[in-house]
Amino acid sequence: MNKYLFSVLICASSFSLAQSPDDLFREANNAYNNGEYDRAIVYYDSILAQGIHAAALYYNLGNAHYKRNAIAPSILNYERALLLDPTNKDVRNNLAFAQNMTLDRFVPLPESDIKQMSTKLLSMTDVRGWSIVAIVSCWLAALFFFLFVKSSRSLVKRVFFTAFVLLVLGVVLSISLAMYQKNMQQNTYPAIVFIQTETFRSEPNLRAEVLLTLHEGTKVYVLENLEDWVKIRLINGAVGWIPQSSIRYIQPTAKE
Repeated sequence: MNKYLFSVLICASSFSLAQSPDDLFREANNAYNNGEYDRAIVYYDSILAQGIHAAALYYNLGNAHYKRNAIAPSILNYERALLLDPTNKDVRNNLAFAQNMTLDRFVPLPESDIKQMSTKLLSMTDVRGWSIVAIVSCWLAALFFFLFVKSSRSLVKRVFFTAFVLLVLGVVLSISLAMYQKNMQQNTYPAIVFIQTETFRSEPNLRAEVLLTLHEGTKVYVLENLEDWVKIRLINGAVGWIPQSSIRYIQPTAKE
């Protein structure tokens, strides 16, 4: 760490103790706009240290790291922003730019049409969003069923009943998507390789066969933990082991 950055850390840390998160966010944005990216990062990290998580915060932090050509931290924070705001196009665009800076180019496993459709549906919102859709659809279904029962005209009754059935299907679909997303979050742990190069081994020890070399910024999925090692899966389906210290989990609350 150079002397300038050390001074920035000391000054910003002392200054942040007396500031609210909103003040820190403004200071960070001002530093970013002035090209002082190291200072901006310190302020953004100070907000995170207070237990505050927001898509805009991670997005700005990702931008600051991107300006410093720090591939892994920029990708990590863009991914964290997407967890909180899955439909944000700016975050997705900047994430794509950052991913273009990575060295690894793995071809994803082919997906069926149903899988592609479900992936698009899941990307529309998060668990909370699908839960809200389910609740709203449930209330509307109840309303249309009430109107169906009270209506005396056959054509109107058919319209109300059709709407009721469609809304019930919407409730079932929304709940299914919410449960699937929650299950994915609880059982799959995406992470980012955080060191320049790392060997991807067949077993969790240094004597095991090296399958390939991973580079910083690569997204992996943690399947299992064993002491200081993690078993990971790449997007091309390859499975192997790397040291746990080589990755950072995208989910901020995941245990590292």
